[in-house]
Amino acid sequence: MIEAQKHYVCVTCIDGTSVEGFISLLGDRKLAEVVNNPAESFLCLSEAEVTYPEQIESFKLATKRIELKEAFFLNKSAVKWIEDTGARK
Repeated sequence: MIEAQKHYVCVTCIDGTSVEGFISLLGDRKLAEVVNNPAESFLCLSEAEVTYPEQIESFKLATKRIELKEAFFLNKSAVKWIEDTGARK
């Protein structure tokens, strides 16, 4: 049986949104292979915490919104930066 490796990553998007969660990789696959593969347009993060940037609403600064998602699909074209904080099983 092939065991999946869970990598906890922090992703910063072009619009200022940040997403933290797990990317699961099968076998000996590397995170860089998934990120750099042009055939895969999306990243799938599980147990994701999405933080949206602060915005001005009605002449006041709104607080950051944070949402928890069981699964979150992120278009790689929106990614500015990915930090791998380590593999966890």
